[in-house]
Amino acid sequence: METRYGMKVYDGEGEVALPRSPGRTNERRPVGVAEYAVVTNGATLVTSGLGSCVAVGLTDRENAAGLLHVMLPSHEGRPVENPAKFADSGIPALLTALDEASANRGELVAKIAGGSEMITFQSQERSIGDRNVDAVRQILEAEGIPLRGEDVGGDEGRSIEFSLAGELLVRTARSGQRPV
Repeated sequence: METRYGMKVYDGEGEVALPRSPGRTNERRPVGVAEYAVVTNGATLVTSGLGSCVAVGLTDRENAAGLLHVMLPSHEGRPVENPAKFADSGIPALLTALDEASANRGELVAKIAGGSEMITFQSQERSIGDRNVDAVRQILEAEGIPLRGEDVGGDEGRSIEFSLAGELLVRTARSGQRPV
């Protein structure tokens, strides 16, 4: 059985806290659609399948990093069974998990990626990707968290890696790999 250290994972069914490792690792921690994870051991957070979804990476660059894979901008008053699905409930949930992992809230910075327009709907004024990006930006601003980089919009899917140091690496089929 594989052991993961220093992580708090939300998998859509509940949070699982895992013990902290005495040292840093080269581990990669996958984050699925409508999930978030927090690491304290230097593991790299990774997610793929970012079309209209937006990945929100938050880190204090010393104690903890978190990654959220948001599907929709708002729960719009509906009951929230999975807070990670929505920007307006997922970002506060990720911030709480970072607080519990001893992140320094005053030092948090953000990087985001995604928000593509993969499918065009004529009935929509703005794409879901655009609305996701706008919601994430507004919530980060309201929380006082500076946005230090982004790779958003366009019409291609993305996969990303996010580190405790705040490094965001974006991969696409057409454009290859680029840092943000």
